[in-house]
Amino acid sequence: MIESSELFHLSFYKKTHFTGSYQGMRYYITKTKATEDEDAPDVLRATIFPEPYNFECTPEEDKTSNDFPFSEDGIQLACEWMNEQYEARRDYWLHTPKF
Repeated sequence: MIESSELFHLSFYKKTHFTGSYQGMRYYITKTKATEDEDAPDVLRATIFPEPYNFECTPEEDKTSNDFPFSEDGIQLACEWMNEQYEARRDYWLHTPKF
C-alpha cells in the first residue's frame, strides 16, 4: 500500500514532480493547471501506469490521471485514489512485464 508519508510535502511539488511504484503500478505526481487557462488554479495531478516503462515512454492510452486540490489534503486524496486504483486492478498490476 502506498503511504501518504512517502509522497513528500506540498512544497516539494512547487518545484518538481515525484515518481514511484508499487507492485507493478507506477505513478507520477506533478503540479499543473486545472485547465489550459493560465489563470486556472493549480492542481495536483496523479497519473498511474503499468511497468516496465517510465512516464515519458509509456503510451498515453496506458495512463490514467486524476486531479486533486493543490494542498496537503490533495496529497492525501491522491494517495487514497492511487491505492483504490491498485486494489481495483490488482491482477493487472501484478502481471505487468518486469525488466
